[in-house]
Amino acid sequence: MGRAPPGRMGAAAVSRLPADQVHHLHSAGGVVVRARQPAVSTAETRYQVAVMRSHYSTWVFPKGGIHPGETSEEAARRELHEEVGLAHLALLSSLDSTAHQYQANGRRFHKQVDWFLFLAPPGAELAPDPAEHALDAAWFDTHTALSLLTHASQRNLLRRALRRLQSQPSHS
Repeated sequence: MGRAPPGRMGAAAVSRLPADQVHHLHSAGGVVVRARQPAVSTAETRYQVAVMRSHYSTWVFPKGGIHPGETSEEAARRELHEEVGLAHLALLSSLDSTAHQYQANGRRFHKQVDWFLFLAPPGAELAPDPAEHALDAAWFDTHTALSLLTHASQRNLLRRALRRLQSQPSHS
């Protein structure tokens, strides 16, 4: 397991901090796929996956905080548009929520992220916005995305998304 980014500490160290210092955050994000052309037979080869390089130089799925009055799905859609320029996405499924803890600037945080599986239109292009912490973004085949994603929780999330895609009709 890699080291936490500067100014942050891992979950084991955070769990030793007093509980009254925990700040709870709720975010939402998306695993976005697009059909490869020409269509091929399995979910692992049929789709490409959008992955971004964050300002921490980690490869992740886009996500961000839920604004007051937004649903988790609305927040995920907004974050995907702001961070990597994706719009006109079809919701395929909600995915699991993940949770992690970290410390930044002497404060302890517990973050829950609600995840959604979206389908991008054919030919959808990515436009990462460094002002939104997206330094780079690209479409990858699923095997490359699995090897590139920094966090095990997001690799597991992609595996769950692929299983969902295998159980659904083709979205080519």
